[in-house]
Amino acid sequence: MKQIFNKSILEQLYTFRKEDFEQDVYNNNREVKELELKMTELSENFVSYLKKVISNEDDLNKVLKLFRNYESESSKETDFWGLIYFKMGVNDGIKMSNEFLSSKKNKKEDSTFLNYENNNFSEWLEEQKRKYSFETPLYKELQNKYRKISEKYPNVIEVSEDFKPMALNKEEIEALIELRMIDSEMADMEKDLYFKLGVKEVLNF
Repeated sequence: MKQIFNKSILEQLYTFRKEDFEQDVYNNNREVKELELKMTELSENFVSYLKKVISNEDDLNKVLKLFRNYESESSKETDFWGLIYFKMGVNDGIKMSNEFLSSKKNKKEDSTFLNYENNNFSEWLEEQKRKYSFETPLYKELQNKYRKISEKYPNVIEVSEDFKPMALNKEEIEALIELRMIDSEMADMEKDLYFKLGVKEVLNF
């Protein structure tokens, strides 16, 4: 009982709503089902690829164990950041709402999706990404790193993007890991933008 009262209300709210919300989204959204299917397929393809390039069974089992551990920890990390962004969204929403409500002049932006002439969300989102993410120094730096690795290690790109089975040397494997890290960092920047765009959309409704 003491544990419940000591736990943050936002954490409890997130925990109680998370499972039902995710299940409801899954039941009513074909896109997330297709995404889950694709992720499963990618995982199975990756395991099949490892079996082709690693002939020693003991080494294969060690690599597969590392891969499963990575998947498990990655899932925990996603849940952790999901909770953090949920808290941040609630807190920032309250703060911004108070700031906007206390201001006599509430200037609305025209760059929201509701004001977008072409009713194409994907197109609007790409415009926002170009405007707020793609042109930032950090994003350009990550793109430049990705391009240099791609040019230096063409085999890595064939494995990473085309899923072509082939043996990689140690240097290429390290390059592959670095590409995954760059992809992850760029994806985090885009998720941060999506959060901000959602808040802006509500405030300018």
